Amino acid sequence: MEILKNPHFDFLGKARYFIAGSVILIVAGVAYMATHGIRYGVEFSGGTELIVKFKSAPEVDRIRRALEPVAPGVVIQTYGNPASNQALIRVAGGNEADGELDTTARRVLDTLAASYAENPVLESSSEIVGPVVGAELRRKAIQLTAWGLLFQLFYIAWRFKGAKWGAAATVAVLHDVLVTLALLAFVGYDITLNVIAALLTLVGYSVNDTIVIFDRARENLRQKRKEPLRKIFNDSVNQTLTRTLISNGTTFLSVLGLYLFGGEVLRGFGFTMVFGIIVGTYSTIYIASPLVVWLDGLKKGRPPAARAAL
Repeated sequence: MEILKNPHFDFLGKARYFIAGSVILIVAGVAYMATHGIRYGVEFSGGTELIVKFKSAPEVDRIRRALEPVAPGVVIQTYGNPASNQALIRVAGGNEADGELDTTARRVLDTLAASYAENPVLESSSEIVGPVVGAELRRKAIQLTAWGLLFQLFYIAWRFKGAKWGAAATVAVLHDVLVTLALLAFVGYDITLNVIAALLTLVGYSVNDTIVIFDRARENLRQKRKEPLRKIFNDSVNQTLTRTLISNGTTFLSVLGLYLFGGEVLRGFGFTMVFGIIVGTYSTIYIASPLVVWLDGLKKGRPPAARAAL
């Protein structure tokens, strides 16, 4: 199946525009997060988590409207078997020192009793996530991402027998993470465990897409030793373009449906996946591939030629 038959686009010739756009977006995102801070979910910032059992099936949107004035940013989702009429309520923030965390659960229950009296609460249980625990989770999330990128760099460099391959793939993935974080900050989504899971999924997805193009470039290098590396990569991207469009396109449609119809709880996850797929696709073509060509030319000190280094 071919969506485009024998394409011959000059992808690398347009790379500088995409690189400039990415740099502007990343710098703007970092500046925005530095001045406005990063919005963390209850898992990272600390807060209160309640499991509430109602008399009848809870209306998530109605509960959210009732609690939003007293608990901004509250996260609500159905919990367990739908027949159990339970909801999971997460409220971020609070100061453990002044006892605010201990009173959050009571404030939520009192608000529900006043604003959602037609469906009374029968049972409830609460768990407090302290700020210290949240800070530890943040540290581990950052460590997990950093270790993943480091092992990826070493593996790809070993597998393709060249540090430039590993460095290019790692920079492209780091670019994807930073751009997606910038978009999350601009839109105002909280950084939750769901969002971290989406970011790690994108890391693997983007690397997979990059490896496909790198592998085709390596095959072309063996067959066309005298052609410039820039042309080798342009040809490789064009040869794998149909695969990229089909694979990434179907994934994009799936996560778009998740974002549009997955409900409020999965909104951040869906947003991260939707825009992460787009960013990961163009970074493979316009970041990773040109970076290999640039590093090759930097190493040789002249216009890169396709030598059989592999």
